[in-house]
Amino acid sequence: MSNNTTPSNPPVETLRDGSLKATIWRNEGESGPYFTTTFAKTYETQNGKLRDTTGFTGPELLRVAELARAAYAHTITLRRDPEPQGEQSREEPEPRRSGGGTSQYARRRSPDGLSDHFPNYD
Repeated sequence: MSNNTTPSNPPVETLRDGSLKATIWRNEGESGPYFTTTFAKTYETQNGKLRDTTGFTGPELLRVAELARAAYAHTITLRRDPEPQGEQSREEPEPRRSGGGTSQYARRRSPDGLSDHFPNYD
């Protein structure tokens, strides 16, 4: 899958958790608009250039899963109101260093440690 990153098709939104990001793209199909999400990790090369990779370490996978959960919730909202809005970036206020960060949709936890707060998907 290839994403067109020209100004004619900018990302709808980029969700971030530290160096990890989930980028949501709006596409047009025969049945109307649909949304896809790509995941990447930004790192700095020895030359000081920023690059993205799609490889993740074991501990990062849980953070990617939380980003996927947040991206899913956001695409539900976008499908309700699919008007193109251009890229927005949702930065986490302060990424957690131990145990990974969590998305805004998964911050509230039940006593058993599982997330119990998501937007209404009706």
